Amino acid sequence: MTGRAWPFLVARGRRRGYSALLVPGFLREHGFLEATATPLDDVPSRAAATPYGVLVWAEHTVTAVEARGEPRDEYGRPLVLLHGFLCPDGDPATGAAALTRTRSTALAVYDRFLAGEEGFRTERSEPFEIEVTEVAEVVRPRVSPPPAPVRPGRGLAWAGAGVLVAAAVAAVVGFASAGNDVPPPPLPACGPDVVTPSVAPTVSAATCVRGRTTITHSPRPAGHPA
Repeated sequence: MTGRAWPFLVARGRRRGYSALLVPGFLREHGFLEATATPLDDVPSRAAATPYGVLVWAEHTVTAVEARGEPRDEYGRPLVLLHGFLCPDGDPATGAAALTRTRSTALAVYDRFLAGEEGFRTERSEPFEIEVTEVAEVVRPRVSPPPAPVRPGRGLAWAGAGVLVAAAVAAVVGFASAGNDVPPPPLPACGPDVVTPSVAPTVSAATCVRGRTTITHSPRPAGHPA
């Protein structure tokens, strides 16, 4: 069965860090390329399933001829290409031949990149035919809708209203109580008719202030000697 393979390239320059320099033309976003196509550890190539198809890539160390000069970056690290292809139509049957093709494409793009790293803009690739063994099932993450809000029953609504009313009444009562909490008027000064009783005052006793002393007394009855 014939499918499509879209070349891609992830690499760094002499001054610019790793980034996607060539991406499949049908993609709207390509951040997963840089996250998936990582340097290899003593293997010729690697494949990984992605939401957009099977990603196959290999690693190539740039030579001095290919770099048109020093094949190292400003820190002395060798320039390395991570090139390959994305196949949305199935599992590639002949990956080695396809990787040889993508290396040639990647070197051409990389040559343009080295000529002006700061101004280089990511290029988009066109597909080529490749044999696939089976149709790949693209699995995209499912996004569940948010749960519908639970509407309270009528009884709960009335209970909530009762709580609000009770709170409002408590606030009004507290405000009224706070308004009545005023200090009592000062005691009157003792007049000349006030005498200090020699015994405990009666129930009808009164209170006044003489100097700084509070006196509890019985008013002097009429005709009482001064």
